[in-house]
Amino acid sequence: MGDRSVIVGNSDGIGLALTRALLERGWTVRGLSRSPSQVEHASYQHTIVDVREREFLDALERALEAGDTHLVIYCAGIGEPFHPSRLADDIATFETNLMGFVRTVERSLPHLLSRKSGTLVGLSSMIDVLRSKASPAYGASKAGMSRYAESIGLAIRDTGVKVVNVRLGFVNTKMAKADFKPWLLQPEEVADRILRRVLTASPPRRLNIPRRMAALTVLAQFFVGRL
Repeated sequence: MGDRSVIVGNSDGIGLALTRALLERGWTVRGLSRSPSQVEHASYQHTIVDVREREFLDALERALEAGDTHLVIYCAGIGEPFHPSRLADDIATFETNLMGFVRTVERSLPHLLSRKSGTLVGLSSMIDVLRSKASPAYGASKAGMSRYAESIGLAIRDTGVKVVNVRLGFVNTKMAKADFKPWLLQPEEVADRILRRVLTASPPRRLNIPRRMAALTVLAQFFVGRL
């Protein structure tokens, strides 16, 4: 039957590219997202569910129990420009980007720990080290996600289970809303880079894509007050 994976937030963008890439590699994939999937494949099953809703935990549990899951990837993410009249958008951003990931960890990590192997991946952003006046909730939620993922990875480093925090630069998806997008990557290229590093015996705790963008964000921290 091959290896099995669960991907949260995979109806478009990087999540969709990861789904297709894993299927091409012979994996069985179960996807969960709030929109229908474009994927039709004998080894793919899809569930429509929002990570902010109570039903998400039950849907995720069913996906995990449907087979011996080796890989869980959290791709769900949203972000809107800040405006004082739309603060409810900030709540939705934290619920999706951070709490959705926390809920995924709560259900999937015990499953992986029980088999003493497997990998949990979270797709974060290099904005996690910056203060962003354009989208404070997005930056802060990704900062929390990155710190949580990497800290859990340290806490369980001797269990056989790996946690990978993928910090992304600009990718050509609906989330790339900035006017200036240096080193813009395509979702398919990003998916390939992620899987080449994650599907190894010793995946990294932190994966920066692209690495030169990570260096740029370090420099940007010194000028962030002007952004």
